Amino acid sequence: MRIERKRIKIRTEMLHGILYLPDLQDPKNKNNVSYPLVIRINGMPGKSPEEDEQRFARHFTEKGLAYFIYDHQGVRDSTGIFSYYDAQSNMEKVIDELVHHPKINSTKIGLLGESFGGAMAFCNAVRDSRIRCLTVRSPVFDTEIIPKNPLFKFFIRALTRNKEMRFPEVDYKEAYAEQTKQFNPKRLANNLTKPFYLIAGNKDVLFPEHGFHQLFNKVSSKDKKIE
Repeated sequence: MRIERKRIKIRTEMLHGILYLPDLQDPKNKNNVSYPLVIRINGMPGKSPEEDEQRFARHFTEKGLAYFIYDHQGVRDSTGIFSYYDAQSNMEKVIDELVHHPKINSTKIGLLGESFGGAMAFCNAVRDSRIRCLTVRSPVFDTEIIPKNPLFKFFIRALTRNKEMRFPEVDYKEAYAEQTKQFNPKRLANNLTKPFYLIAGNKDVLFPEHGFHQLFNKVSSKDKKIE
């Protein structure tokens, strides 16, 4: 497995990420090889790009796929402050960067998202024609219920205290509530027509299992699977 550390500039900020590439099977043919790409979208905050080497990167590269993971703006080594709106719009800039990589097959790009990252990946897959397929694991199927949870502010404070994430000095509950109306899987599910795979848990108190199935049933794709 080969590793390329990436610093992707978006406006005045820099996103920290790592591109994992399969080992070359035939060094003589190195200039003619390109790989399908899996981009993993982190949640809040999710695993760091370095931690993901053993968790997912090795699995995908051993199967001949390139794998990219990055920290959102305002998370760990990525600069700036976090907002759900920026996290959504920045995904398109990340893809803009990767499609021009000489080792990436730009016609075969899929997204993998978990939790909040699952919601972000879902919304991006609906609007970005470059994404060919989508896998989500226990996604936030209705982002608008998050700021209504009485523990929301405590959750944000905990992430701020451990210095994993940096948030704007505003009423983030109100700001998040407004932003999530535009990027909510529940509202966009009917528009998803790409191959879709949903892995659902049954022990999440905040997101009960029936919500995953409701989201799955709304998806218009004819090639979809849930387990």
